[in-house]
Amino acid sequence: MKLQQAYFSENNQIGGWDMIGYIAPNGGETTNFYYGAAIAHSGSASQNAQNVVGWAADNKVTLNECVAGTVMTQAKATNATTNSHWIVKVSVNTGSQADVTFNASANSPGCVALTPTFDKIGK
Repeated sequence: MKLQQAYFSENNQIGGWDMIGYIAPNGGETTNFYYGAAIAHSGSASQNAQNVVGWAADNKVTLNECVAGTVMTQAKATNATTNSHWIVKVSVNTGSQADVTFNASANSPGCVALTPTFDKIGK
């Protein structure tokens, strides 16, 4: 969140991972997860972007009652959607103080049970 906020304050747009200096765990793939986003890693979203998936994770295998994800199937995927199991959406707040806001969520009850406070990220 802090990297995205810093990038936005200097560039007035949401940046991809490479642009903001974010490095995903183990290059975007760990034993159980793929990590990705919906923004090209070396690109940026429009200045008034809303609900852009800035970070997402899908589990590669079923974890307890959280079935394996099907959206992201490679490291540092750029095809993340709101159907990924864990997402953080980024929006530009164009009010009197321009800033970015974040909305984190897990998409199924089985996945929420694994990370019950994930939705508190960015709050």
